[in-house]
Amino acid sequence: MKRILSILILAVALSATAQTPRQLMQQGNDAYAKSDFAEAVRLYNTVLDAGYQSADLYYNLGNAHFRMEDYGLAILNYERALRLKPNFRDARENLDLANSKTEDEIAALPEIFIVHWAHSIVTWFSPTGWRILLLCLLALLGGLTVFFVLSSQYSSRKGALIGISVTAVLLLLCLACTIASSVRYNRHNQAIVTSPMAVVKSSPEDKSVDKLILHEGTKVNIEETLGSWHKIQIADGNSGWMNQSDITVI
Repeated sequence: MKRILSILILAVALSATAQTPRQLMQQGNDAYAKSDFAEAVRLYNTVLDAGYQSADLYYNLGNAHFRMEDYGLAILNYERALRLKPNFRDARENLDLANSKTEDEIAALPEIFIVHWAHSIVTWFSPTGWRILLLCLLALLGGLTVFFVLSSQYSSRKGALIGISVTAVLLLLCLACTIASSVRYNRHNQAIVTSPMAVVKSSPEDKSVDKLILHEGTKVNIEETLGSWHKIQIADGNSGWMNQSDITVI
């Protein structure tokens, strides 16, 4: 009985002294403010290891890596921040700055205007933001429908009908953006080169011909996976096989 009581007391004491993710993140911020970037990275990663994530956490971790000149990891975490919060302006600006520090200069293939325009709209909000907007439009459509049914005046019913039509179109567009945003968020097919230098092979084996040399911070699209190898494509259309140890999925 005494042993059980001692264990309970110890458990309570440990839970009382355990630090919350918010406290650890604040300690990381304090370490960053003191220019102790390695300690800030350790504390931010402790929060992530506990299963917590947020755009601000990834942004702060990216900043700490940037100050340590770990540009590949900085880019990785800025990208992860933008994955959670696509309209995060500070993360976008710091990502552009970090990309300017990388060694590889890859000219991206031109993108069709309509595709670029659609991508820009989808990334206005996170999947959660689009869902909230979708619910608001549904509520508005329901209200306008009730008003149309209950109204007895012709002008009021005509105005309500126009409102219903416009809201229905916006609702369909919002639904499409919600689906596209969710697919984009759940599709982990992009990665960052986190090794200082990585060889792109012609086939998924060490003895195959070297096609390209990529350096830390370059973004790649994963097209296929075979064992410990990923078939990747870079922005200029070149592709090949990379060992998974050289890249980290966003």
